[in-house]
Amino acid sequence: MKTTAIAAALSIGTMAAADASFGFQTVVEEDSSITLDLVRTPTEGIVAIYDYSTGEFGELLGTSPLNAGANADVLVQLDVNTASTLAAVIYEGDLQDPTMASNWIELDISEDS
Repeated sequence: MKTTAIAAALSIGTMAAADASFGFQTVVEEDSSITLDLVRTPTEGIVAIYDYSTGEFGELLGTSPLNAGANADVLVQLDVNTASTLAAVIYEGDLQDPTMASNWIELDISEDS
């Protein structure tokens, strides 16, 4: 199996709630899913993965529900991913416009053999 590592956080978006945050280490296996080691949120919500190759939020590639508190090893199944850069976005409550998210992080994809 080919594993693609995601280098964490080139930038962090504006935080509407200081408690919503990401851990540092992330992994994508075979470009079909992403595992976020740690996602914290003060309320139930959603983490969404977007194509961020153009420096703007592009196509929504996948989502996963979040419980209030710390969520370990959050698996997000991705639609076909050809993006070179991704954005992981935390929403408190329902999915909405990414610019209104509680927090987000930009992720670069780098291949490991």
